[in-house]
Amino acid sequence: MTTIDGRQPIRKVWEADLVVVGTGPSGMSVVRELAPTGQRIVILDAGDFTVPQSLQDTLRGDAASEAVEPQSKIRQKRVGGASMQWGGRTAPFEAFDFEAREALGLPGWPVTRQELDDYYRRAAVRLDVGAFEWTAQGAIKGERRHLVEPADEAIADEGIWRYSPPTRFADVYKKEIEERENVTLIVNANVVRFTSANGDDVDGVEAMTAAGERITVKAKSYVLAAGGLESTRILLHSGLGNEHGQVGRNYMIHPIAEVGVLELRDVDDARAATNYVRTVDGAWARRLIQLAPEVKREHNLLNLGLAIWYEDPRDPSHGDPLLSAFALVRKALTYTGEFKATGMHRRYADLQSPVRHVKNVVLGAPSLVKYAGVWARDRWISSRTLPAFTRRSTRGRYRLRFDAEQLPTPDNRVVLSASEKDRFGVPRLSVQHRVTREDRLNYLTSLRLLAEAFERSGWARYTPPTEKEMLEISLVDGTHQMGLLRMGSEPTTSVVDRNLKVWGLSNLYVASTAVFPTASHAGPTMTAVALAIRLADHLRSQQLDGL
Repeated sequence: MTTIDGRQPIRKVWEADLVVVGTGPSGMSVVRELAPTGQRIVILDAGDFTVPQSLQDTLRGDAASEAVEPQSKIRQKRVGGASMQWGGRTAPFEAFDFEAREALGLPGWPVTRQELDDYYRRAAVRLDVGAFEWTAQGAIKGERRHLVEPADEAIADEGIWRYSPPTRFADVYKKEIEERENVTLIVNANVVRFTSANGDDVDGVEAMTAAGERITVKAKSYVLAAGGLESTRILLHSGLGNEHGQVGRNYMIHPIAEVGVLELRDVDDARAATNYVRTVDGAWARRLIQLAPEVKREHNLLNLGLAIWYEDPRDPSHGDPLLSAFALVRKALTYTGEFKATGMHRRYADLQSPVRHVKNVVLGAPSLVKYAGVWARDRWISSRTLPAFTRRSTRGRYRLRFDAEQLPTPDNRVVLSASEKDRFGVPRLSVQHRVTREDRLNYLTSLRLLAEAFERSGWARYTPPTEKEMLEISLVDGTHQMGLLRMGSEPTTSVVDRNLKVWGLSNLYVASTAVFPTASHAGPTMTAVALAIRLADHLRSQQLDGL
């Protein structure tokens, strides 16, 4: 691979068989699959191998939302894209997620879970999550089948999340692709638009380099993989694929919250419930709680994935020195410029009784020192990063944390700003998004059904939030950008077809979480990589058909 730096004067016109815009999990997966074919591939990335703040400013926009974080904090212009800040949590979407749910107005996917199974397996290898085994009993030595015992038929609790090391695509695959002479990576090249003289075929992609020069790359096929929001901005600015006004609509995130109080009947039954544990192949995993698919269908529910979470660190009555230390540090970081951090810190602005927290820390100092050594080993020294800390409650009290699916609402959308442009002359994005009352009450129904199931089982007592609390609770943005360029079977209701080709254009494809018609509860990276690998196979077959 040849790397060209756009901070220096470079050639103005380039030619290739394939152009890939973006080097995150989706873009790099396409390149990784197609590089061995020998076709000439040019990769364009707005960033470099670091994160220059001058380029981060081009991501700034405005957001009218109580949940969506500022755009410049949830996106990065950097080789490796979102993978360079990814937490590593993975799970494939369920068959349930691909179904049409008419009562909720949810479209079905134009592909089935069964069609994606092989691609999911290949994605698991690329993401280094271990075996394609998603039950606790099959993946973890000595683990019991059900988390909730006695089992209740309304609860699906056999599954797990698996964690990637996490895979940083700029680091892991850079060396492999560097060996390919047919691949050229142009960094510091900010794509501004695709061009099409006839309206049927893309005939070029234009980029502005960090040196202020305009370059054009002409190719047979183009893959837009610049992340959910940036891919949408580029397509909007190009004026392509939007004949039916679908580009930028149906913006979905994963709302996250820690809600209600869970009290285990058996205080000692906390290990499986709360800990990160190693699978038999060395990956970190954590147990997942859901409602059974038939319950979700019966009650027309959105998908929620739940984990048992430590007690509220803000309340010093927990007596835990680590939770108090955590709360005090978070209080100090109420505002931070770190990527993805602001939403997680805001909740600590109203910290209760700081003096009592300090007392917890002082009295528990010896245990904190001991824990620090274990944490350092598993978090920073191990080849697989411990995802986060967990704490067993001595009184058996926990919270439920959910990652939720959101309804794809056309009015949740992004548009180009009419008044603001970035340094390259591209309009900034204006985000119009909200988590609706319907979303929130749907989540509450799920939580109430779980409370009933826990009570029937006798495993735990759970007190969900009241309706008023659910409508007012602060939701954190999972920073996933879905639905904006969704795939479908009709151009009137979608942007790309089942092969991720933009409707009405013969040679422009999108590889991004933005193509998801629905969001599931699971993080999008594994599904995005599976779809990218599937796209690469499609492009390979198109190449062979053209020989």
